[in-house]
Amino acid sequence: MLKTSQQIRDQIADERAKAQSIVGVAELEDRELTDDEQATFDHILADIENLEVVEANAIKREEFAAKLRQANKLQQRIDAGEIAVGSDSGDTPQVITVPARAKAYHKLTAYDNERDAYVAGTAILAGVFQNEKSIQRCKDWGIYNTMTEGISTAGGFLVPEEMQRSIVRLREERGVFPRYARNYPMASDSVFIPRDITDVTAYWVGETAEITASDQSVAAAELVAKKVAVLTKISTELDEDSVVDIGNMVTMSMAYALADKLDEAGFNGNGLSTDGGVVGLKNALNASAIIGAATGNDAPDNLDLVDFESVLGALPQYPGMRPVWFMHSAVYFASIARLMNASGGTTGDMLANGTAQRFMGYPVVFSQVMHSTTTTSASTIVAYFGDLSLAATVGNRRNMRTQVTTDRYFENDLIGIKCTERVAITVHEVGDTIRNRPILAMKTAA
Repeated sequence: MLKTSQQIRDQIADERAKAQSIVGVAELEDRELTDDEQATFDHILADIENLEVVEANAIKREEFAAKLRQANKLQQRIDAGEIAVGSDSGDTPQVITVPARAKAYHKLTAYDNERDAYVAGTAILAGVFQNEKSIQRCKDWGIYNTMTEGISTAGGFLVPEEMQRSIVRLREERGVFPRYARNYPMASDSVFIPRDITDVTAYWVGETAEITASDQSVAAAELVAKKVAVLTKISTELDEDSVVDIGNMVTMSMAYALADKLDEAGFNGNGLSTDGGVVGLKNALNASAIIGAATGNDAPDNLDLVDFESVLGALPQYPGMRPVWFMHSAVYFASIARLMNASGGTTGDMLANGTAQRFMGYPVVFSQVMHSTTTTSASTIVAYFGDLSLAATVGNRRNMRTQVTTDRYFENDLIGIKCTERVAITVHEVGDTIRNRPILAMKTAA
């Protein structure tokens, strides 16, 4: 459950008190901080900086929720006939209603309601087409802070809150890697996050014998934010009657493209610029974290139960870990579904309604960027099993920005819309030791 801004402020206050106590002890003893004290002090300061970023996001989230509650109450009053749409009463904001001619006549995929799609589409008409009516509406709604001077197609336009919220939601729904990896707010383009390498060592000791000291090994993984962008094209012939469809179409297109790009880098990245420099699971995992199938089992359609059990048996146990299977849907139905159907007891209802997407007690998550060939695929990683949040981190540097161009596709009578964000992905636990093996890869036989 997300913490409130007040809870985060209380946590920041606690961290500051810890830092002050470290300094206070040194001042009382009239000495400099020891190396351990300085390291702890620096770590607390870094935690405070990260918490301040989280607090700022929480405040924005709470402000938006308050506005949404106010708008919902106002809409309820309008529906009840207590006030009229467009009322100029000073304590009530303008209600955004969707004109009948702009309503969608099919189920929206990118938005939960027509109102948000209408706002996004109107923003696109204003920013892309310089439509005067749309510009005025956006000014009335307070979406743009530069609307009075018009919008430069070279400089781009701000993403309305409704559109950004839907892009984030759709990206998270479609994207797998960022959803299951650890997420970390970034206050700069490059940050280091702590990671444990080894634990302290326990010893049996005799009476009065000296206890052997040992230290926990701690290292850092670096997050370097890179820009990821998507460019989509829309026709210049779209008008206000298509405004809801415009918002729905563009939002879904950009969100899905961003989600697939992040998944491709996180699972399959090879460290090249085409993957944003990301080395994904496929190329990052140590050989000891890759479990091979039995001899002859060189394809998803001939894997057997023992192959999957070998993966489960090789995963170390971490307190509170939540292991998950990751694979392409085609691989799932060629291997796991086949094995479950062959086990017997399948009923007509199960065939009609489907079975739970679980295997051996753990959820199965589909990633459509992973290996999908179901026939002979020798020495190929076809699935992962483990807790991705313990193995990889996704850093979020800034929110999305949108720009438009009317020049690039001039000859095709199209307009380009570009969406960018800065993201960092790192797989920091690659399985070089048992301690650092929270996720395993399953590979077919050679």
